[in-house]
Amino acid sequence: MAKREVMYVYSRKLDGRAIVWVVGAALIVALSLLAVYAGRTMYPGDDSTAPADPIVVDTIGPSGTSSTTAPAASSEPATTGLPPVSSTTSSVASTTTRPTTTTTEVTRKTTSSTAPTTTTRVTRPTTTSTAPTTTTRVSRPTTTSTQLTTPAVAVSYSTLPDGSPQPVVAIFDVDTITLSGTVPSQAAADRLGALALANSKTPASLVKFLDIDPNVPKSVGVRVIELTSFRFPEASAVILPDHALEFDRVATVMEALPNVTALVIGHADQRGSSKDNFAISDARARATVSYLVGKGIDPDRLSSRAVGETDLLILNDDEAAFALNRRTEFVFYGLVADT
Repeated sequence: MAKREVMYVYSRKLDGRAIVWVVGAALIVALSLLAVYAGRTMYPGDDSTAPADPIVVDTIGPSGTSSTTAPAASSEPATTGLPPVSSTTSSVASTTTRPTTTTTEVTRKTTSSTAPTTTTRVTRPTTTSTAPTTTTRVSRPTTTSTQLTTPAVAVSYSTLPDGSPQPVVAIFDVDTITLSGTVPSQAAADRLGALALANSKTPASLVKFLDIDPNVPKSVGVRVIELTSFRFPEASAVILPDHALEFDRVATVMEALPNVTALVIGHADQRGSSKDNFAISDARARATVSYLVGKGIDPDRLSSRAVGETDLLILNDDEAAFALNRRTEFVFYGLVADT
């Protein structure tokens, strides 16, 4: 019985020691890992290895605690393996041999390799394509229009500045009627002579200075100058009764020849200013037209023009000459148109 109690107590002691061994082994492993970590932290990436402090490992055996010092690792880096550094403590209690605990510190060489960075820049050729520009110039044919100009033919008769034929002149004097100018035919000359004699105030002889030219248009005018008619008063455009009788004869001819038109030309004598003379001549021409219109002549058949003192009949400076120049004249158109 006593032997069993001794064995029980001894087994309990053995169980307690086993627990201590396990705890001690765990501490040794932890310290080893801490030492490795400390070595890496203190000398990171360096080629030379600093001397390591010896590691003291407390080993608790069955009879107590013993300290084991691990020698420092070799300063030369290992290529194929590191020689183990072991610390063995044998503590024998009675006849039992304790297991050996080995702590190995490995210092690894850290190699930092920086791969060269290669930057490749690809430059793409830039191709500029310029499309050829084609300029097409279209030449339009130039058309030259040549206008045929009929050369001016020199007329064989006298003309006015505007190119119209010079009117035939019929001068009525006391006992003579004088016709001068150019007519288109002999029949036209005979017609003018007959009309002059028929409209004379007194019997008169006819004197003709007429030329025949077929090129003269039949619309040629006939200018009538009355040397024996009444005249306007000095500086006046009033038509007196005796003067009105002269205009009544004109109205009679125009009524008989409805295709005839008349241009009334007002005149003035050489006294006074040119401006005043032109104004009075214009007033006389208008007064004559108004009188004929009052006699029933279509105003469309009548026109007027003023010439002032530029067309004098007589250049003398006497009352007779002044009176003759204060006048109106008629140019009739169409008197020979029917011949």
